[in-house]
Amino acid sequence: MDFLTESFLFDKTRIDGPVLVTGAGGCIGSWVLAILSRSAIPCVAFDLVDDRRRPSLVMGPSNAADLAWEIGDIADGGNLKNIIERHKIRSIIHLAGLQVPFCKADPATGARVNVEGTVNILEAARQAGIMRTVYASSVAALGMPVGGPYMATLYGAYKLANEYTAEVYFQDWKVPSVGIRPNIVYGLARDQGMTSKCTVAMHAAVMGHSYEVPYSGLTSWLYAGEAAAAFIAAVARDGDGAYQFNLNGSAETVETGMKIVCDLVGDIDVTIAGSPLPFPPDLDDTPIRKHVGDYPSISVHRGIGDTCRAFQELNDAGQLEVPR
Repeated sequence: MDFLTESFLFDKTRIDGPVLVTGAGGCIGSWVLAILSRSAIPCVAFDLVDDRRRPSLVMGPSNAADLAWEIGDIADGGNLKNIIERHKIRSIIHLAGLQVPFCKADPATGARVNVEGTVNILEAARQAGIMRTVYASSVAALGMPVGGPYMATLYGAYKLANEYTAEVYFQDWKVPSVGIRPNIVYGLARDQGMTSKCTVAMHAAVMGHSYEVPYSGLTSWLYAGEAAAAFIAAVARDGDGAYQFNLNGSAETVETGMKIVCDLVGDIDVTIAGSPLPFPPDLDDTPIRKHVGDYPSISVHRGIGDTCRAFQELNDAGQLEVPR
């Protein structure tokens, strides 16, 4: 399904590779690997297990099988250092982490993966002299409401700790980094986490199953390919500080998004219930675009259209499982 990545191909001369992609088996990681690979940019996948299910969806099973894939725990700094040395890594896109429900269920493991793991990335970059590191923060780090008096989730607290840690690494050792706070990501391979339900609804609609989206109203729609393109653009030049940027995509209602799905797929049994998500739907993408340079912006209509098309092609080929 080359149409998924066609708009995001990157000039390989701008990237100092190989690029280490942690959290490679996740949604954004899968898209990053697909775009880098199609752009002929050397990359190394890193994750706790060798699970190529999501990368296979985005880039195809044969291309996913050809990936250089390292297995390891992001909290094991020694192993991470060895991998970086062995592959002569020059850029890092750090996406490994545990999401909101997992952090709540096991706070200690959440902190070990999300906080200690990011410290290990920054320390490995320091020791290897890597000048191009980008890591995934989150809009959850902004507080509830944004700039408000309290932190709503452990996940958000961990992400905020990472932003401060990155600032200290630049202050003390001149290790540059960019932290990106993706808002609500949707698209093929987004099947996990509290904000994945609009994508799961598209999956269910294509397969003819009923589904209830448990939130409503205005929300961010950040297409997974656009998110991946922003992370890649962030390692297209040497860093000169410790920056954090919001990454929003488009603002649209859940109801409008599901109407687009209905128009594309036909009659669907998708209902919408609950309150709006507690995240700002319309954060400004201008600062990140000014810092990293332009990258493709995907409209909600096109992003949903490409996602439904991909689900349909996978379903027709018998490669789509019933959504959970």
